[in-house]
Amino acid sequence: FALLVFNASFFPTPTDAGIVAFAMYYFTYDPWIGKLLYLEDFYVMEEYRGWGIGTELLKNLSQIALESNCSCMHFLVVVWNKPSIEYYMRHGASDLSTEEGWHLFRFDKEHLIRMATGQ
Repeated sequence: FALLVFNASFFPTPTDAGIVAFAMYYFTYDPWIGKLLYLEDFYVMEEYRGWGIGTELLKNLSQIALESNCSCMHFLVVVWNKPSIEYYMRHGASDLSTEEGWHLFRFDKEHLIRMATGQ
């Protein structure tokens, strides 16, 4: 994992808030699209939203992805988080669940144990 942080000291009038935003990401590979940057977590403290911090983080992530020869960036957003969905779509993100019909699945620990032991 790698982490980008946005510190409040970057503002013209520094605050003592410390880190006000972060993006946690890693690189992975998809056999159909190649290397990609996977955005695991992206957060801007509520009182700092609307200041361009998220846009700056996305800009930095995009630069990192391109410099690393990634073909795209993937991430998940929970269906009830409409403000985030709208934010990403305003920045050009595609909703693969509607456009390509992808669904997220999970094997919980119990099922991992069953499969690992051949049950």
